[in-house]
Formats: sequence, C-alpha cells, structure tokens
Amino acid sequence: MQHETSPRDGTRDRARDTKSEIHQAALELFSSRGYEKTSLREIAEQVGITKASLYYHYSSKQDLLKAIIGTFLADIQQVLTLVDQVEWSPESERELLGAYLDVVIKHRATGPTVLRDVAAVLAAFGEDLETLIDRSRNFQLWLAGPNPTAKDRVLAAASVEVIGAALAAGTDQTELSDAELRTVLLDAATAVLARRSTPTESKL
Repeated sequence: MQHETSPRDGTRDRARDTKSEIHQAALELFSSRGYEKTSLREIAEQVGITKASLYYHYSSKQDLLKAIIGTFLADIQQVLTLVDQVEWSPESERELLGAYLDVVIKHRATGPTVLRDVAAVLAAFGEDLETLIDRSRNFQLWLAGPNPTAKDRVLAAASVEVIGAALAAGTDQTELSDAELRTVLLDAATAVLARRSTPTESKL
C-alpha cells in the first residue's frame, strides 16, 4: 500500500531541508568571512528566508554554530576514544586512521570554520573542546606506537596534521570521490608513520 504524505509530513520534510540549507549557507559565510563578521541576516538572505524564519530554528548565531560543529565534535570524539579500547598493532593503526578519516571527510566543510574561528568555537564548547584536544593528543601518542622515541611522537603528530592540512589547503578535491580521497590521505599518513623507529630500534 502506497503511503500518502500528509501536509504535516511535508512540513517536517521542509523544516529539515531548511535546516540543511541554513547549515550550508552558514558554513560558506563563516569560512569566507569569518564567524564574527557574518550576521544571521546575511545567512537568512543567502538561504532565501526571513531573519524571523531563521530564528524559528536557531535562537542565536552561537546556537547555530553549536548545531553545525557539535555533530562533528561528537563523531570525532567517538573515534578518538577507541584508543582506550584497542591495543596498538599495524592493523589496528590503519583501521583507526581510516575511521578518523571517515569522520573528517564527512565533515570536511566544517574544518575551515573550526580552524579560522577557534575563539568562537572555544566560547561555544568550552570544556568539551578541551577534552577533545586532550583526546587528540592521546590519539597521536597511540599512533607513535609501542616504546616511542621523541622522533616517533613527532611523526605521529605529523601524520594527523598532514590530513588536516590537505583538507584545509583549499585545493580542488572535486575530481576525487570520498573513497579516493580517503585512500590518498590514508596512504599519506601511513607514509609519514613509516619513518618511525622499529620496536627494536626504539629500545636501543
């Protein structure tokens, strides 16, 4: 039996579409103009709705920022907590790096806003962001491998940074599918990690 969409169902669908459009417009403006220089009126105009309509969805610009970035932070934190449950091995290293990449590629439009407007993000998330930073450091230390040297720890940090730098560089990535981009970045990160000391060398 075919389900007939009621006007009420259509209203809910439209509300979801509008929120998505608001998020997209806000990310574009935050990335190009910065969070502080972007007004809710400008976001509403780009979406093609009134400012009052935007306020129906979000009570403030910070509320909107939390909605956009909150999902990314929750997803990335879920991956970073896995290092407390998984013992390091070459296989688990590649698996967790892949999971990390899945999140940052999914939310890659969010990255420039986080990097450009650190103060605004800190004000919106406070202790939650500090916890995320601590977990990121733990992730990098885990990537350094067993018995890491100082060199290993630097290379582990570099392997993560090369992912962020590539996504934030502004290069045209439209010719690559998400799967292709994942492969390229995973290979780049593991190439950096390949320069670590071997377990035998690290004990010398």
